[in-house]
Amino acid sequence: MSTFKYRVLTKGSAVLEGKRASVSKGELIDYLKKSGHIVLKVEEVGGAKTSRIFSDRSVKKATVFFTQELGILLESGVSLDKSLRILSDAQENKKLNGMILDILEEVKGGKSLADALSLFPDIFSKVYVNMVRAGEESGVLPKVLERLGSFMERVQRIKSEITSSLIYPLFLVLSGLVSVAALVLIVMPRFAKVFDDVGIALPLSTQILINCSDVLMHYGWILIIVLIGVYYFLIKPLTKKASVQASIDRRKLGIPVLGNLLWRIEVSRFARTLGTLLENGVSLLNSIDISRGVLSNSFLSSKIDEIKPDIKAGKGFTAPLVEKSFFPGIAQHLLKVGEETGKLDEMLIKVSDNMDTDIEQRIKRLISLVEPALILAMGCAIGVVVISMLSAIFSINEVSF
Repeated sequence: MSTFKYRVLTKGSAVLEGKRASVSKGELIDYLKKSGHIVLKVEEVGGAKTSRIFSDRSVKKATVFFTQELGILLESGVSLDKSLRILSDAQENKKLNGMILDILEEVKGGKSLADALSLFPDIFSKVYVNMVRAGEESGVLPKVLERLGSFMERVQRIKSEITSSLIYPLFLVLSGLVSVAALVLIVMPRFAKVFDDVGIALPLSTQILINCSDVLMHYGWILIIVLIGVYYFLIKPLTKKASVQASIDRRKLGIPVLGNLLWRIEVSRFARTLGTLLENGVSLLNSIDISRGVLSNSFLSSKIDEIKPDIKAGKGFTAPLVEKSFFPGIAQHLLKVGEETGKLDEMLIKVSDNMDTDIEQRIKRLISLVEPALILAMGCAIGVVVISMLSAIFSINEVSF
């Protein structure tokens, strides 16, 4: 999402200037023309691309509070336009403040809140917009916003915990790689020159490292170009094919430990979204279509597509998913009970809550194992280089002068 400054000629022949956030310059021009204006000038304003990235991140974080506070205001009986005006006046984030004003302008122009939010796809996801639209259509928008706010807050908290837990391991990896690179690219060439001057044959392990150092020093840039070319011209086009992406996503779920964790994250997100939509009166098939957009794994997404004919045929919701092994074992039994008692929406949310708790514990255990594993790996890498150098030094004692 970028901010553009525009100058237009209104129907009354007056020149109007302003700023507006938009996905692209072309989209803003189309919007201004549809408003009956003659576009004179549109140009992007703001800082560099990196600053926009950080700005978008800060906006996404502030969106959690925006969602929660909007839900509270609407629940208290405040009208939508007045609620947006209150949030705009109280908003400290300048970019989000401008976004709220744009949303308010769209709402005043007759658009629904969901349609106004859809103009900012970088901030409000498709699932977010669809849930808001479902809340508006079923008359329970405050409750939907409350659910969305709680869910977003939980997701951000988990992301924050993971990020803080990975700082030290990532620092270890970085320092280890720098140490190995310094030994191989700086120390080893000088080390080899000393032995060449003396005329002493190097041990095999030392010679292999020196050869690797020579290759990286002279042809490293070629290797980098080849890798970039392979990614952009071979791997990236292949991953855009649905069949290839589905195969990759299926293999991801088969990765030991990590695959099971990824599967649970996807299923939990799907269950929570589906439960919230059903709770707000959206039909089952429509809810499944919307919730399917939450799944980033195309293999799991295809399983949802496969069960829709069975649901239409009257086989229920749980039975087709059990056949596809979409949910974990205990979750299948809970959902079956929920469907039989007419409380499928409540059970889906409970299943998601239980899975989220389990996911947090699994992530913490995984991170606690990653740190010592990285220390061991970096120690081994540095140890191999040092031992190779020491073996060369010790070989001097075997030379007869």
